[in-house]
Amino acid sequence: MKISINGAETQDPSIQGETLAEVLNAILKSRQDSYIRRVWLDGQEVSSSSEDTLKTSAASVGLLELELGQLQDLLATNLTNAKEYLERLIPGFQKAADLFRMGSEQEANQYYLQILDGIEWFSQVVLTIVNAQENKLGEINLEERQKQLTDLIAQMLEANQNQDWVLMADLLEYEMIPFYKDWQEVLSRMGT
Repeated sequence: MKISINGAETQDPSIQGETLAEVLNAILKSRQDSYIRRVWLDGQEVSSSSEDTLKTSAASVGLLELELGQLQDLLATNLTNAKEYLERLIPGFQKAADLFRMGSEQEANQYYLQILDGIEWFSQVVLTIVNAQENKLGEINLEERQKQLTDLIAQMLEANQNQDWVLMADLLEYEMIPFYKDWQEVLSRMGT
């Protein structure tokens, strides 16, 4: 099997395996600062995470082409995306709080649902960044912050179920906004 990585043919003898999964693992082991962006088998693009692809016999492949990316670039992109997202999420908390206080529960609840999706996305991105950076957040305890967030979300869900819109507005404005402003500060320090 011929192997081409980022357009250059390689003949690294350490890249061996009976299945494509074994070959890909050998490639990543030899390039620990990389991740697989795209894969082509004999000119056809395939998913690098598909079970069928990974079980493919290496002997049945004539040409394996890979596009690798640098993990550092991926982390920088995720960090930038997280920072930009907080620029929109924090005002969303304020907008939802204002709508709850004005009695526009239906519109406020639409914002609230979007906020919950945003919180989930942000949490996943931060976890990816932290794990990849081996928790270089210094004074920030991720487990503690996750517990704090879980408690806040539970309080918001209870306030929503009880239709306590004043409490909901207060939680959004006085608890969630400071929580995520703190994250803004943490992420800005990570990018330097």
